[in-house]
Amino acid sequence: MRYSRQLSEEIFNRQVSMALCSAVEASGGQLCSGTAVSCEQACPDTGIPALSGTLALDTAFQANLHRALKEQGIDLDFYIPVPDAAVSQLLLNQGALQPPQCAMMVTASDSTDTSAFTYLNFPEKETFMMGKMRFMIIAFVLILLFTAVVLWYANWSLMKQKRLLETNVDFFNNMAHEFRTPLTNVSLATNLLVKKHKELKGNQIVDIIRRENSKLLAQVERVLHLARMENGDYSLQKEQVNLKALVQSVCEEMDMQIEERGATVQVDSIPDTFEVFGDRLHLGNVFRNLVDNALKYSCGNPEIRISAQEQAEGVLIWVQDNGIGIPDNQCGHIFEKFQRANQGNLHEQKGFGLGLAYVKSMVELHKGFIRVSSELNKGSRFEVFLPA
Repeated sequence: MRYSRQLSEEIFNRQVSMALCSAVEASGGQLCSGTAVSCEQACPDTGIPALSGTLALDTAFQANLHRALKEQGIDLDFYIPVPDAAVSQLLLNQGALQPPQCAMMVTASDSTDTSAFTYLNFPEKETFMMGKMRFMIIAFVLILLFTAVVLWYANWSLMKQKRLLETNVDFFNNMAHEFRTPLTNVSLATNLLVKKHKELKGNQIVDIIRRENSKLLAQVERVLHLARMENGDYSLQKEQVNLKALVQSVCEEMDMQIEERGATVQVDSIPDTFEVFGDRLHLGNVFRNLVDNALKYSCGNPEIRISAQEQAEGVLIWVQDNGIGIPDNQCGHIFEKFQRANQGNLHEQKGFGLGLAYVKSMVELHKGFIRVSSELNKGSRFEVFLPA
């Protein structure tokens, strides 16, 4: 807007100068150079320039000037300041004459004397200039209003989505808490039942109850852990953890699942000296989830290999299987919450898509990273880096 106003001012000055030249020539005067300056530049001492020469006082000249200004699109009243500088200053001091809002001049081409200058004053120049810029001002205001409305609506939508998200998070957290209590009671009641009735030990139905109850408890714990990490109110209980002992303990805890699937789990290339500084419970859950996925998404008898390699600043551990694999276009989404690789109904497994999201969050909380490489029908390889 400022630049546009400056440009309009220059155009106005040039048009007035051209009109003055036309008026001078039409009145029989000499050719003009068409130079335009401000009143302050022409007469910095008084602010109102002195007018000399009889041409500017001529009625015919003023009529020609008025017509020339109209031809330039300037239909404004104007006056030429009084010819004597002393009188001009006196009138200015008395308040009878206002300082010129626009003082223009033209000079004869063969003279640089100030007596050859003609000055004009346009009292309504500001109104005229604002009228010229009316369309731009209206457009400018409309754009500002449109931008403000869009930003307000976007902010309102974001706040609405935020409130909805907070409501959903609260719902899942409360649901998980409500589920954990009865599931824990079911587990305790099952154990008490087996102790009271010795003949139920090893009963297939009781084993199913225990196994499915454990799966539900694990899912509930994942939801609660993820919620606490997202809220930022979770702190790790870090200690020095022997990596080989941790992996072996996870495999021993999952021995029943491994045996049920007829799987083979090989732990090799993990020296006894490999240690990481982290939370033993959650690091165990990380590898438990990876092994569990390898068991669930495998054809026939799963073959799982767990290895580790020392790196410059930590340890790289990988879990490799011979499962169904993951499509390339889905490898980047499997670590997101509630996202699972879509393989149709074949090999469809129960779950909420929280396991790998939990694994990724926990590894990053340990300042590490996880990545996957996979090939369809040939297996997947999950690599976890943990800083020493």
